[in-house]
Amino acid sequence: MGNSSSSRKLSRSQGTLSAPALASAAVQTEELAPAPSPSRQAADHGSPPVETLPSSSSAADYKVICLTGGPCGGKTSSLAILADLFQSLGYKVFRVPETATILLGGGVVFAECNEQQAYSFQKDLLKTMLTIQDTYINLARLNATKGQKTVVICDRGAMDPSAYMDRPGWLRMLKELNLDETDIRDNRYDCVLHLVSAAKGAESFYSLENNNTRSEGLEHARELDTRVMNAWLGHASLQVIDNAGVNNFAQKCDRAVQAVLTRLGLVADSERYGKLVRKQKFLVQNFSLSDDFPLSYRDFLVEHIYLINTSGDDRQIRIRRREEVGVNEVHMSMTVRHPEVNGQRVETRRILSRREYETLRGQADPRCSVILKKRRVFLYKDRYFQLDTFLAPSAGLTLLEAYLDFETPGIPSAGVDSLLPDFLDLKEVTDDKSYSMFTLAAQEQLDVALARKLSKLDLSEILENNS
Repeated sequence: MGNSSSSRKLSRSQGTLSAPALASAAVQTEELAPAPSPSRQAADHGSPPVETLPSSSSAADYKVICLTGGPCGGKTSSLAILADLFQSLGYKVFRVPETATILLGGGVVFAECNEQQAYSFQKDLLKTMLTIQDTYINLARLNATKGQKTVVICDRGAMDPSAYMDRPGWLRMLKELNLDETDIRDNRYDCVLHLVSAAKGAESFYSLENNNTRSEGLEHARELDTRVMNAWLGHASLQVIDNAGVNNFAQKCDRAVQAVLTRLGLVADSERYGKLVRKQKFLVQNFSLSDDFPLSYRDFLVEHIYLINTSGDDRQIRIRRREEVGVNEVHMSMTVRHPEVNGQRVETRRILSRREYETLRGQADPRCSVILKKRRVFLYKDRYFQLDTFLAPSAGLTLLEAYLDFETPGIPSAGVDSLLPDFLDLKEVTDDKSYSMFTLAAQEQLDVALARKLSKLDLSEILENNS
């Protein structure tokens, strides 16, 4: 059921998986170089497997972007702008229409449905959405094997239907469709962009006219926007675009474009797209996981392992294992941190299979310890935050991270402080290298006994070669 991407195949040499090769396989030479494409596992809902074609040195990259949000948030306009941008960069662009608009446009009036009809409609909507999206994703994957860079832009994603029904009904639906919630939320899309409804902060722009199937009033639109946003809580590359600090709709769309490029590890023209979107880091003081938390949240157990980079360049390569507390689903990925470009830190990410992760564990850098931490993700004032409490090393250290808007590099936009959680005691440490994860990992050498326990491979040979 899992599908091997071309970038994964390119990284293999006589059956050996190399971290630098895996990190470099999909890197392009142009200025806007795409991140390595993740190898997604197809959802088990009856879609036929994709034919795996022979890999070659011409294999390219493909991306899947999900645009979501509340009513009248700007998805349609942003989709068109993103499509034009990626086409200008040499990508083949597939636009996936909103499934609900197609189905409701056929005469269904959702308000007239009884409980049984509403459930049946949402279930069929989800099945249809996944089938339509898979059609384009499969074509994108095949394009990539032939050397054609491709991006799939989806109008709404697999978690959106959950906002329109109660939690027990949603879980029942997933069980009937043999779907895993964490899988369809975290593994299907490279980037999820939530465009906040104009009903929140831009009421004068809220309109029902540009979508004949839309029927939400302001209060209902606000409620739906919050429900959709919370449905995606936990995705590794979720970015929320609100209506604060923009003078018109065009500026909001520009922010959406910049956010997508940033989260995919691409470098954008800040003069063209306005505000920069930069990851900020804050030291959290006087905090304990056992304290009462005033907001809804999700907790994850996270493991980071830095790998040996034998390529001789300055890239930092690490793998991550993330498991949601109380949920039997694990998400594994590899992140490559590249040297700064125009003052921006560029990180690219690809999803790993279990086999790849276990193999790469054997290439752990002996100079760095395994990082274990508990991650809490939450939304505050329509912003997405990650709160990391370290378990080892530096046990008890807590850091907060978020992507924030900047007018110019290093200078926060007006009002950013007001968007930070007011219940946390924060000190900005974005540029303090002593709080970088690599520095923290390098403070203590790799615990060989722990590494052997974690990995199926014996690290003794690697350690001897680097002693």
